[in-house]
Amino acid sequence: MAWLRGGRLRWVIAGVLLAALVATAIVLAWPHARRYTGAASPAQFYEKVQLEPALDYKHVLGVAHNAGNNLGTLARALRYGAGVIEADVISARGRLVAGRDQPLPRLARQVFQGPTLAEVWDRATAADVIKLDIKQTDRSFLNDLVAFLNSRSKSRRVMIACGDASALLYLHSRLPDVTLLFSAGWPDAVHQLQSDPALQDAIGGVSLFQGLADANLVAWLHQHKLIVVTWTVNDSQRMNELVRLGVDGITTANLAILRALG
Repeated sequence: MAWLRGGRLRWVIAGVLLAALVATAIVLAWPHARRYTGAASPAQFYEKVQLEPALDYKHVLGVAHNAGNNLGTLARALRYGAGVIEADVISARGRLVAGRDQPLPRLARQVFQGPTLAEVWDRATAADVIKLDIKQTDRSFLNDLVAFLNSRSKSRRVMIACGDASALLYLHSRLPDVTLLFSAGWPDAVHQLQSDPALQDAIGGVSLFQGLADANLVAWLHQHKLIVVTWTVNDSQRMNELVRLGVDGITTANLAILRALG
């Protein structure tokens, strides 16, 4: 063992430490890498909820939050009675896919490993509605989406959610059979909607952050013939409050809520 003495011993120790560091880095980075490439499953869990006998849950759509971004979570959401399968939509390598935008989007789209929109469409046939939360609004992307849906949308109900008013106005005349939802995550977005009659006429509803939903806003939206789909609600207290307010849909990662609304 004399060869391990001195400098060579230090090199062996350094090599072992380096290997350990590399292995640790891989273990720590792996979940982030899976999310970056679209291979990771979106959050989904089962946590019991407390139902109130006086409330009518069956008239509220259960929207499976981002379930369409992964075929496994999509199938599980359907088993628990999801009325709506939600999928984020971007373009990657010339195809429409179910995934979220990431930092360095050009690189992220080249290494994307999630499902295509066509796969999600085919696997979600048991749902009443498929809801597409579009993450790009350039004209090329919108035209690809229009072409995709014009060949398929009559086979089921489709919702498209977007926070870009100009994109919704562009889609309005091109997708007459699709329900367009204006995404409102901040009070400024609500104000924008309430002050824009053209936008009100172009859409069929609002995809509303649940913290913004109150009796006055829900009443105003319903007075303007707009449905209200809230996001993201995972506990029974807020679910019951929203059902009491009369919202039309609740987006959740909690499978128990999907079952209650099924």
